Amino acid sequence: MQYVNIKNKSINLKHKNRYGQIQNISFSARYVKRDTYIDTVKGIGIIFMVWGHAYGPFKHWIYLFHMAIFFIASGILWDNKNISNIKKCKEFFIRKITTLWLPFVLCNGFFNVMHNTFLKTGIYSDNPNFTRLVRDVQEYRNVQETFIAVFKNFFFAGGSQLGGATWFLRTLFCVSIIYMCLIYFSDKFNIKKYTIPLSIVICMAGAEIVSRYKLVFPLGMHCFFAAYLAFLSGVIIHKINIMDKIYRNKYKVSIVTFLLLCVLNNFGSVNMSSGKITNPLFFLTVSILGWFMLYSIASYPYIKENRLLVFIGQHTLGIMLFHLLAFKIVTFVYLFLSNEKMLLLATFPVIKNVQFLWLPYTVIGIAVPLIPGILFNICKKLYIKGGK
Repeated sequence: MQYVNIKNKSINLKHKNRYGQIQNISFSARYVKRDTYIDTVKGIGIIFMVWGHAYGPFKHWIYLFHMAIFFIASGILWDNKNISNIKKCKEFFIRKITTLWLPFVLCNGFFNVMHNTFLKTGIYSDNPNFTRLVRDVQEYRNVQETFIAVFKNFFFAGGSQLGGATWFLRTLFCVSIIYMCLIYFSDKFNIKKYTIPLSIVICMAGAEIVSRYKLVFPLGMHCFFAAYLAFLSGVIIHKINIMDKIYRNKYKVSIVTFLLLCVLNNFGSVNMSSGKITNPLFFLTVSILGWFMLYSIASYPYIKENRLLVFIGQHTLGIMLFHLLAFKIVTFVYLFLSNEKMLLLATFPVIKNVQFLWLPYTVIGIAVPLIPGILFNICKKLYIKGGK
């Protein structure tokens, strides 16, 4: 468990114990315990994400659930207090602006401002004969083109090559705000009990149409339907209070879900960023199985209190934003040591077909983005120690 500072306040809580019994808790304290299981699940999930982007082994299997679990986690953590009144809705909206929209703008804005510098240093390539190794050959931009690219980022548009993973921030923002609005108004009109079932039907139909006809919508909204389904799964998992049962049967659950995912891996595929899924039912099944598997593993002794996994899980944003840039360090070192042409530095996202190179890509892709957070924590501890 980890302690979270919430300031000195009197707190009244209704708590469900692991047997579903409601207990009233009233206390005055500065710290409350935080369940770190979800942080651990997110830590494992972000490692899988970097592993998959590094083209490590079992990539196809990892892609079945590795991004869906983050939407499920958001659904599980949803609190109806967010829509208790219009003031709470505004506060929730502002939080999503600061935690999702702002990182998207700053990250992609930085990469777009640095676009020409990346071309000059070889991180990007403008060589038209390089398309086999680079998804998108880049071109130099003038001031006006750079301004337009950055301006688009303010509207969740544009993006950047190295900021490719930020599609998640844009999608989660849309999912969260739309869910907030739907629940708020359905509660006002007393139709709340129909909202989630109807949303599931609409999203399953939408996900099927997008995937079958390979539709592409503005602002990356083609991945919205699948993401919303995963989010709703998290909301339902929280409502039925099944996580304690998984905890008590963690070894059985982890083995069974792992085996089922291995079997289902032969019958379909998932690519959430493009909205391509075998079908909505398959997607929901592998997503929920993936969540149950990782949550049960996170409940293992020596894993549930693993400080490294918890720390990684609490700093997934930095890894998501900057792991693709961190990959360039590994690419540069490999090219230097193997006397290969530095032209290959622009290879995106990684150099493939080199045995075990995915491993340093994964380690560096996770470790380097964590450095600012580690330094901040060290400075914070030194400051607190100095204050004493």
